[in-house]
Amino acid sequence: MKAGGGPNRSGNRAATTAKRRQASKAARVSGPAKTKVEAPAAPDVEQLAIELQEARERQAATAEILSLISDSPTGIQSVFDRIVKNAARLCQSVLSAVYRRDGDHVDLVAHDQFSPESVAAVRKAYPAPLTSKNLISVAIRERRVVHEPDVLISGGYSELQRTSGYRSILVVPMLRDEVAIGAIAVMRLEPQLFPRAQVELLKTFAGQAVIAIENTRLFTEVQERTRQLSQSLEDLRAAQDSLVQTEKLAALGRLVAGVAHELNTPVGTSLTVASAFLNKADRFEANVAGGGVRRSTLTEFIAAGREAASQVMINLNHAIDLIQSFKQVAADRNVSDRRGFDLGQVTRQVVKGLRYGLRRNLAVSVECEPNLAMNSYPGPYGQVLTNLVINSAVHAFPDGARGSVRIAAQASGKHNVEVLFSDDGCGMSPEVKRQVFDPFFTTRRDQGSTGLGLHIVHNIVTNRLGGRINLETKPGAGTKIRIIVPREAPFAAE
Repeated sequence: MKAGGGPNRSGNRAATTAKRRQASKAARVSGPAKTKVEAPAAPDVEQLAIELQEARERQAATAEILSLISDSPTGIQSVFDRIVKNAARLCQSVLSAVYRRDGDHVDLVAHDQFSPESVAAVRKAYPAPLTSKNLISVAIRERRVVHEPDVLISGGYSELQRTSGYRSILVVPMLRDEVAIGAIAVMRLEPQLFPRAQVELLKTFAGQAVIAIENTRLFTEVQERTRQLSQSLEDLRAAQDSLVQTEKLAALGRLVAGVAHELNTPVGTSLTVASAFLNKADRFEANVAGGGVRRSTLTEFIAAGREAASQVMINLNHAIDLIQSFKQVAADRNVSDRRGFDLGQVTRQVVKGLRYGLRRNLAVSVECEPNLAMNSYPGPYGQVLTNLVINSAVHAFPDGARGSVRIAAQASGKHNVEVLFSDDGCGMSPEVKRQVFDPFFTTRRDQGSTGLGLHIVHNIVTNRLGGRINLETKPGAGTKIRIIVPREAPFAAE
């Protein structure tokens, strides 16, 4: 109780009694009066303005910290530094600090308004054991807010208190999934509790600090995971490159074996014919030397020579054709120039040239949408059609069976065209379909097929023409090959 408090209260009661008596006398003179309702006291506008301004400052401070977290996911120290500055300013504290838990110890990671003496004291006291009576350790260990109006009474003060002289302290733990990972503290010289709004603000700062820590942890984990995935990708690419090189060598081996197999027949036949003719020549030479050459012998020798030369020419031409096919497999880039043309016109020209060499039991029809302007490679495109028609003639209609082939072309969107090649032949089994575009795969090798036709088609469509190809077939249900290529073909690499 303050000195002089009693008399003051007595004086107030006397004044109140006098006013009541005066009011009663006036009422008796003037008669009954209407009851007067007093208006509530006007709010303190100045106080409301102050509170509103403080709320705006708190909101601005929390928004600033969130912006720091968003802009720099790994800049955790800058977040801590900003938190202690805003906490010191908005809580009117003499000191503010952020502490982090590291195992069984607590360490100071950010502070504001520390004097050199306070800094020296902190360096001596931290890292502090989590089991100590230090109020920071208590708040983290017990996962609770520590709010002391006067540490000189409650205890728990440290060398920092002796150097700075603070009396009240507010410590809010930073909780992540109910685990305390640190704390934020503000300290004042005045021995009094912090207002509720400031306590809530510090809790908000603690939550933001946890967000910053989690962002940094997650970002670091993502970076490490990304590094591991990048390394795994590099290893995978290296293994893939190794497999590609191995496959290239295997493909080269298959190519050489295919070349040897295909060329062996015409070359072997030519050698046999040449060897037989040499034997005839030796006998003829012996007859000439003995003087026993008759006209019939000479005529026979000339006929044998002509036959041998004819056989050699036929087989050598076959070998030349095979070599040309192998060159096509190597994707010779100089087959044709890139130019503008009408797809329907070129398609009809190619089919017209093929009809003369096809069996009469195979009908080929063409249906093309008009004005399919292309800027592409007509030569390779013609090679695709030729190989498809010949492949159907040989494989889709065995033993001279009658059948038909249909070629249809139309626009596919604004920039592409679609060419549909279909036959009503015997179709393919799933196993054959799976390998049909592989080089040297054929089911008619004994009939002279090299197995390069559809492989060449696939290479031209996907590489030179820049398109894609899809095959649909079933045994006994014919075959459909859908080709989609751009009107503007990619330029061939030099």
